[in-house]
Amino acid sequence: MRAVVWTDALQTVVMVSAMIFVMVLGAAKLGGWGQVWEINEAGGRLQFFNMDPDPFQRQTFWTALIGIYFMFLADCAIGQSFVQRYLSVPDQTTAIKTVWIFAIGLSVTLLLSVANGLLLYASYAGCDPVLAKRASKPDQLLPLFVMDVAGHIPGFVGLFVAGVFSAALSSMSTGLNSLSGVLVSDLLSNVLSKKISTGYWLRIVTAVVGFVCVALVYVVENMGVILQGMHSLNGITSGTMLGLFLLGIFCPKANSKGALVGSAVSLCSLGFIVFGAQYSRNTGSLVDNVLPVSVDNCTFTTNFTLSQSDGLKQESEEAWLIFKISFRYYTLLGVLIVLIVGNLVSIFSDSQDIKDKPINRDLFCPLVHRFLPNKAEEEEMPETNVLMYQHNKE
Repeated sequence: MRAVVWTDALQTVVMVSAMIFVMVLGAAKLGGWGQVWEINEAGGRLQFFNMDPDPFQRQTFWTALIGIYFMFLADCAIGQSFVQRYLSVPDQTTAIKTVWIFAIGLSVTLLLSVANGLLLYASYAGCDPVLAKRASKPDQLLPLFVMDVAGHIPGFVGLFVAGVFSAALSSMSTGLNSLSGVLVSDLLSNVLSKKISTGYWLRIVTAVVGFVCVALVYVVENMGVILQGMHSLNGITSGTMLGLFLLGIFCPKANSKGALVGSAVSLCSLGFIVFGAQYSRNTGSLVDNVLPVSVDNCTFTTNFTLSQSDGLKQESEEAWLIFKISFRYYTLLGVLIVLIVGNLVSIFSDSQDIKDKPINRDLFCPLVHRFLPNKAEEEEMPETNVLMYQHNKE
């Protein structure tokens, strides 16, 4: 754990440094942030308060506020990598401090990302590199921008590449460490040979999972924009997991059958929506409603026949309506499915044996304590179930 944390810290420094250098050089080339702001405002990129409540709009104020809130709630509240770090600190006070530090660091990183996004649009406002065939997908715009702005500076491109690799490896090292720990301790503990140490098995599982992740690059390559694809795939599992935890914390009537059926329905439903939407995009029956770009100011000869603005006007009549829901809402949708289905199944499958079982008040949110029966304090809390609760009492 300590090695992973230190590695993440060093890689974060390299990543942020690369972003700052790109931002400074790009702003200087364009004549300052005032010019950058004017170009983005003229292009309609500064839509802070698009209050359209339509859930089928790709990006609005509500998709950002509600959708991203549940995305980060799933990561910070129940994410394996986050919980692993919470339990590595001595008490709850320290854990809360780490969350605040993370929030500040994340805010800085996101602001830098937004600033670089504004620079990208301001630089290519009149000649979109994707339509002009200088880049094959939007994910390649930042490397292209670095080459255009700082390709003549010795060593700078190498610093940027180091920043990109640091960003990728930082997330990957955390994920591999968490995933291998779950696989070895929870899923494979009864299968693995006891003659070999747990640490050795962790290394083997980490190597295997890492190989699988590298192999999946060929799948991700065909998923369009990487960020949207990542959030979509993450929404399948994170929405279900968050809904499962919320079901147990806030719903006293929920039982194991409701939790199982609700989780299964959520996973299947979100998987159908996510992969169905991706298939519709690949076949051309679903076109994302993104802001238009231009190639009017391109000064070099290219061979393209369709402008982005024309492509955006193509309305899909073949894709199902559910496939058009904003990818920001996938996590929230998973939570709602688990809560609704889980509670319904729990109500109809409730039995007297379950009703007679004592429950522990400490496992529920204080807001629902008033709805718990008086016998809720009869059962002592299992030691292995709530490690953080033990930290709090100490």
